[in-house]
Amino acid sequence: MEARPCRRIEFFDGTKQMLVPLFQRPYEWDVGSWQTLWDDIMEHYNRAEDDPPDASHFTGAIVTAPARSVPVGVSKYLVIDGQQRLTTLAILLCAIRNRMPTEHRQYRQISRLLLNEDYEGTDLYKLLPTQPDRPAWVSLLEDPRRSPASRFLRAFRFFVERLEGKDDDDLPIDPHRLFETVQQRLHVVFINLGENDDPYLIFESLNYKGTPLTQADLVRNYLLLRLQTGAQEKIYQQHWLPMQERLRDALPEFVRQYLMQKGEEVAKGDVYSVLKKRTLAVSDALMPAEIERLNAASVHYQYIIDPRTVKNARLQRSLTRLLRWEMATCHPLLLRLYTGHATGDVTDAELIDCLEIIESFGVRRYICGVPTNQLKRIFLSLMGVVQRGQTAANLRANLAKGSLGRRWPKDVEFKAAWLKFRLYSRPVDRCKFILESLEDAHGHREGGDPSAATIEHIMPQTLSPAWREAPGANAEATHEQWLHTVGNLTLSAYNSELSNSAFGRKKDMLADSHFELNRSVVAQADWDAVAIEQRAGALCTLAQNVWARPP
Repeated sequence: MEARPCRRIEFFDGTKQMLVPLFQRPYEWDVGSWQTLWDDIMEHYNRAEDDPPDASHFTGAIVTAPARSVPVGVSKYLVIDGQQRLTTLAILLCAIRNRMPTEHRQYRQISRLLLNEDYEGTDLYKLLPTQPDRPAWVSLLEDPRRSPASRFLRAFRFFVERLEGKDDDDLPIDPHRLFETVQQRLHVVFINLGENDDPYLIFESLNYKGTPLTQADLVRNYLLLRLQTGAQEKIYQQHWLPMQERLRDALPEFVRQYLMQKGEEVAKGDVYSVLKKRTLAVSDALMPAEIERLNAASVHYQYIIDPRTVKNARLQRSLTRLLRWEMATCHPLLLRLYTGHATGDVTDAELIDCLEIIESFGVRRYICGVPTNQLKRIFLSLMGVVQRGQTAANLRANLAKGSLGRRWPKDVEFKAAWLKFRLYSRPVDRCKFILESLEDAHGHREGGDPSAATIEHIMPQTLSPAWREAPGANAEATHEQWLHTVGNLTLSAYNSELSNSAFGRKKDMLADSHFELNRSVVAQADWDAVAIEQRAGALCTLAQNVWARPP
């Protein structure tokens, strides 16, 4: 590692390129930062005659590292820290040059500071910002008058306006003298990492607007730094950027789920360290393939969290159902299944079978009150089930052999729990999901629209005088025991009209319903504990088929 004080202008001397890595933040300094730099420079400009020859203004540290690149073109250095200051200085140089005649010696000198004049393409530019900023940057250097609106152009105009002002002696600012001030007075501490230094450790400690880098930021920086500079842009454009745009805020969680396909739990704060540890043995030459696999898996993860992106209608339906059930602990397994699907080891039909098996496993455990604290470990233990032609059978057999907290409840346990389970008192969306599933299982081709319906308590939540008589002498006890159970629940778009109406009135209204769930209600003469339990038993038979499991 080389560390020394130097003039900031030295970063633009010679034939080289200061490369802002593609994965860093864009240029974001604003008026406050520009004004601070200007004031610092003008302080030395105004007292030039009184300043000792070695007077200087310290402007922080700039950290660079040799870029991994092919030995062609200019020497390239990654700007690990200090890109905002370097970029702003380059913009100021553009503004100073703009105030000089093109034939002046200093005009040509500044041009050589900004451009590698003997090169072309991207090697032409001494400073190359991060990729999204490059078109605006190149335009500013070539012709500020035709440059599109950008933060670069705003900064340029800011400095041009200041250059048109006056100094403390009320004299016009001399651009030549200002350039000499910038050359002589602005100093930094220059830290250049050597070949044996680890730039990743620097990135791990960087902050973005005072906020620590996310695990996804650290992963991105590490993976792309493992590539040669010439390959970074291609890989970034082809794989990282699409993945980032595809998942947005879900990207950090996706990387965590991706890593857990190995069957090991990964904490949210350990994503970067786990990925780095696993890829240390991977050669740099193979890193593009690693990033490509990550991008391919991100497409699968998008299917999982946004099933609308899935073209296969049956797959979309199954994924939507799992998403509604909110069982994120199965996501690493779903990614593993989709990896098998991509390689042809898992067919569409098998993948749908697997999704239905997982759904049944989750729903039955929920109804039977099996604790959820083992779900994550259960699903992580199933990464080896993928086997051509046997995946669904393997998954079914592995889940069926679980016991105690790992069990997939059988029909006897399921029915006993189903009859008395307070379905409505749990998350309402799960209650509606189960009722909609039972309705859909009837197979009615012209059924009602569940999205327009709400959950209706046939025996109302508040007993009216008529309802106190309807269930018989034990009205309060019946109400307490059966109110929120599945036998007393249905779907209806007339919830407000039904309200606390007497059972006879409700029957008349439900008779016109398009929901099959209401047929068994209309057929009852009275609505008491016996009727509720009988209906629950009939719905249980349906539920056991919807969420089937091996005997």
